[in-house]
Parts: sequence; structure tokens; C-alpha cells
Amino acid sequence: MKYDSQYYLLEESGDSTGYMLDKIEGSDEGLGHLMSLWSLKRHVIGPGRVGISEGNRAKFQPCDYHETAEQLVSEKFRKVLDPFHLPGVDFYQTNIVNGDKIWSEHYYMHIWNNHQAIHKKRSEIKGTYVGNRFTLLKLSLDEKVLDQVPLEKRLVFTLEEKPVFLFHESVVAALRAADLSGLGFRRVDSWSIGSAFEDDDDFYDDL
Repeated sequence: MKYDSQYYLLEESGDSTGYMLDKIEGSDEGLGHLMSLWSLKRHVIGPGRVGISEGNRAKFQPCDYHETAEQLVSEKFRKVLDPFHLPGVDFYQTNIVNGDKIWSEHYYMHIWNNHQAIHKKRSEIKGTYVGNRFTLLKLSLDEKVLDQVPLEKRLVFTLEEKPVFLFHESVVAALRAADLSGLGFRRVDSWSIGSAFEDDDDFYDDL
């Protein structure tokens, strides 16, 4: 269970929770595969485009983090991660469009570095592990798997079994120090499928 206290999930917080952003016409078609567990560099040749599907458009200002299936981050966010030289993490420039306003310093973050790291006995699921046909209710990470992976290759990764993105405490510390907007952190051992509905104060654990 040692890794359950070392890894975090990123979640929306503050102003970003009032909006839902989605791809709109003109977004590069290759960005439709951002959940893939392989590189998209050969497939993405142009920028992404997203618009506001829910929220008060008149008051909208982009945050450093917006939680979409693909995770939308700012240039400031990207620069925090640059020094870590993360394997299997790519950024694709994406424009946020709101009427005649365009914000161009944002990126879709594609995390295709993956590890089959769910501890099947300690985690809780609804469904079956056969063919990964399950809903993850509570997560525990398999130390036997992660012990075999050098830290620099698992600072940021996604679970091979499910699209859950995990960030090591060292990366989270850097993100917190950057004072980014729209961003919360929930440690694996305090996460469950219903934790997103808890108070914002529960996002932040001492590092």
C-alpha cells in the first residue's frame, strides 16, 4: 500500500468547476484519440479547438487546468512539468474559443505512459477484471508492479486497465508551488468514485 500515499489524481477546483469544455469544429482529427496508450505525434498535425458547452460564457476566463477526458492545461502548467522530462507525456497546442475571443496558450495533455498497476485484491470494482469490464470504485496500487519501474519512468502515468491519470508526490509539489488555478489534488488512498462530490478542502493533503 506504500504507493497509495505517494500518488495523486488531479481534479478540477475553484472557477474551472463551473464550466464544461469540449472539442469543436476545426479541432485536429488526431486529437480524437487522446485516450490511446500510444503516441499520437504522427497523427496530430494541427491545433485543437475547444468551446464552452456549459457555463456562463460572458464571465469565462480560462484556468490553468480544465478536466476533460483529455485534460486541458495552460502553458504555465506545461512549463512546471518540463523539467521532469516525463516519458510518454505529450502536449498539443489547443485554442479555447468563446465567441470572438481565442486563448491560444493551452494544450491537450496526452498521457500514454502506462502501467498495469491496479492491486486487484485491495481495489474495489463493479464488474469483472476479465477484459477490463469494470467500474473502478476505490483504488489501491500494486507495489510489486511499481517497484519494478524506475521512479523517473512513473512520475506521471495512466493505468493500463482504466483511464486514470496518476501524479507522483514530487510532481504534485511542483504544481502546488506554481499556484495554478482550477486545480485540486486527491491522494489515491483518499480517492473513491464518490470523492469528487466531497468538499474542496478534501482535495489538499499535506506533502
